[in-house]
Amino acid sequence: MEKVSVYGAGSWGTALSFVLAQNGHDVLLWTHRAEQADEINRHSNEKYLKGIKLPDSLKATSDLAETVHHSKVLVLAVPTKAIREVCAKIKENLTEKVLFVHVSKGIEPDSLKRISEMIREEIPAQWVEDVVVLSGPSHAEEVVLEHPTTVTAACENTASAEFVQDLFMNHYFRVYTNTDVIGVEIGGALKNIIALAVGITDGLGYGDNAKAALMTRGLAEIARLGVKMGATPLTFSGLSGVGDLIVTCTSPHSRNWRGQYARQRQNDRRGSGRNGNGSRRHSDDESGISASESL
Repeated sequence: MEKVSVYGAGSWGTALSFVLAQNGHDVLLWTHRAEQADEINRHSNEKYLKGIKLPDSLKATSDLAETVHHSKVLVLAVPTKAIREVCAKIKENLTEKVLFVHVSKGIEPDSLKRISEMIREEIPAQWVEDVVVLSGPSHAEEVVLEHPTTVTAACENTASAEFVQDLFMNHYFRVYTNTDVIGVEIGGALKNIIALAVGITDGLGYGDNAKAALMTRGLAEIARLGVKMGATPLTFSGLSGVGDLIVTCTSPHSRNWRGQYARQRQNDRRGSGRNGNGSRRHSDDESGISASESL
């Protein structure tokens, strides 16, 4: 049994706490709202996971210092925009090295930093045992129903990735390992852009052809950018690449897809649907994008 602290009591942070508690770990979940902590301690989090009974062993608190002192394994499940703020508060309470596991997907808008880079900038190296990324095609709503789910634990240090793998793995939540931190983070962040576009085309009623085009060509662009940043090409053929892209572009659980789909349907009802057969002609080949489908 390990002691684990999880930061962020939204749907994903709560779902991962659910998995960890089911695996027999001593889990303390942090939320900035005391009333939400009280609800979780009564074994529910209705706003984010409606109708789900949380494990009796899962505890929550709004005292961030308590969570830092609870464990040497800190799981960050807060939005990208809150990473630096939460890390700064964690840093104030550190007394020993800790392992950071971040499970958020995004890139900082101004700096264009990946989340692992943000963590290492905010937390002095003397307090960082390692930083592991946990990412992949995984909706919280399905995880807490114990539907089969696969994700990737990525770290340049294989031992740290394998430690996180053992921490989370069970009969319905399978964890693979990878050393390509850049690729896993880029795949997880950029698939959201493609999901927004797919939501728009689905809302316009363009069908499966358009969806397939956006997803496949979108994946090619994600892979090219990732490789330029130092990622391994094969990463984008795995769970944090094509896997995450599929689940985000095709599921009503996906906020990025769902939001754009609903917006376009609303626009259609207002009479702003399709606009003829398009306003510009495109080349029939893929020059300028790719001479082939190889990534």
